Amino acid sequence: MREIFDVREADADTLSRPELKPVTMVSADSHVSLPPKMYKQYLDSKYHDAWSGYLEDVAIINKVVDLTGYPPPEDSLEVYDKRGVVSAAGEVGYFDPVWRLRHVESEGIAAEFLHPFGPIGFVPFVDVQNSVRSHELRLAGSHAHNRFLEDFCSEAPGRLLGVPLIYPWPDWDAGVADIVRAREAGFRAIFPPMMPGTAPEDLPALYDPWWDPMWAACQDLGMVVHIHAGFGNPQGGVVEMVRTVFGRTGGDAAAGEGLAAIQESMLPKFDPNAGAEAAGTNSFLSELFETFGERRPLWQLMWGGVFDRFPRLKVAFQEIHADWVPLTLAYLDRVHAAEPGSLKMTPSEYWKRHCACGTSLMRYGDVAARHEVGIDKLMFGSDYPHFEGTWPNTHDWIRATLGEVPEVEARAILGENAIEFYGLDRALLEKTAKRVGPLYSELFNGQPVDQTLIRHFEFRAGINKPVSFPVDKMDETVAADRAGAAAALARG
Repeated sequence: MREIFDVREADADTLSRPELKPVTMVSADSHVSLPPKMYKQYLDSKYHDAWSGYLEDVAIINKVVDLTGYPPPEDSLEVYDKRGVVSAAGEVGYFDPVWRLRHVESEGIAAEFLHPFGPIGFVPFVDVQNSVRSHELRLAGSHAHNRFLEDFCSEAPGRLLGVPLIYPWPDWDAGVADIVRAREAGFRAIFPPMMPGTAPEDLPALYDPWWDPMWAACQDLGMVVHIHAGFGNPQGGVVEMVRTVFGRTGGDAAAGEGLAAIQESMLPKFDPNAGAEAAGTNSFLSELFETFGERRPLWQLMWGGVFDRFPRLKVAFQEIHADWVPLTLAYLDRVHAAEPGSLKMTPSEYWKRHCACGTSLMRYGDVAARHEVGIDKLMFGSDYPHFEGTWPNTHDWIRATLGEVPEVEARAILGENAIEFYGLDRALLEKTAKRVGPLYSELFNGQPVDQTLIRHFEFRAGINKPVSFPVDKMDETVAADRAGAAAALARG
């Protein structure tokens, strides 16, 4: 009886003294995936004949991983791995749930949304990192990952929150059935295909009513649609660009674009001991999160009438920052005011009703824009176990970026917003936070973050970078998407 009394007494103290309430931290963006060879056990055996092609893609994509500076060099580990958790195989948590819980709990995180892919491996056949594959193979790869995901998340239901891959083959009846299965498994979000609208013969753009069964199922089941970094790239494009760089027999690669402009001599990409001149310099890795394709669904869904047809649909933009949102909404509002078209609300109103951002690799600019984005729209992401993410320095990263904001706003960004947006089990997460979560005073303890570590964050993740807002590209893509949406709606 004494144990029960103590718990109740502690709860009463917490209500009267909020400084005793641990911070409930939820990562809206983290990652899981199997090492490539381990996926085969989850893949239907009739697709094993295609396995060698997947492994060939893995070998090619490893060249891209090299460009990011992964695995981290020893001098880098000396800066950011002072607890020795990376060097002691902490990344095994990428595919081992028990190991994972040990590491994320050590940083006070109570729950995570788990997306696919990362430096250890990517999902067979369906990810954009693969060569172009058939719809049937893409579905097979999706199902393989989702089987693994259900096994993985069963270790901590309600806390390990998988984001399953949904692929609409052979028809939307099958795709909707997978969404229903995901909801029954306790999941709260889905990961749609990443290549819509990127090639004429591939899946249509998201403004096309062809996608309506997915939106309807997600609205009815309360499943959030995640648009993640990497969205808007054609399947096979990355593989072909890497072949251009590393398979060339001559010529000047610097004359090319994208990965074709990168010289092998640029490796390694990470040097945390470069000295003061490195401050303000960003790596190739940080440039990966400056792409534009992930933003386009925002206005595609508006002018495609999706938000009008499905007024309770929720969409979260993950691992693509939030600093671009205010400028984008202002731009879209001006376009709407000049030529409203079929929109029933302003773009800013659609954003408020439907959207949120999971800000992995949180920048100073993301925090500065928090009120314009919506203080209830910004969600922390650790990106564990990715090299560019906050682990194993999550508390230092949080102090560096959120150290000057009011407590109520910091708590909202670190977990409260996610609990509300996704309808998570608050009682479960607060109980977990009592065991693993830091007190606010422990997290924001007034101690300065080591400047060498700050430079480390800047160089690998660009936390000091200004917002990228290419007006010419906005003019081109918004006009094209409005025209495409109007044509798609006219076709019915």
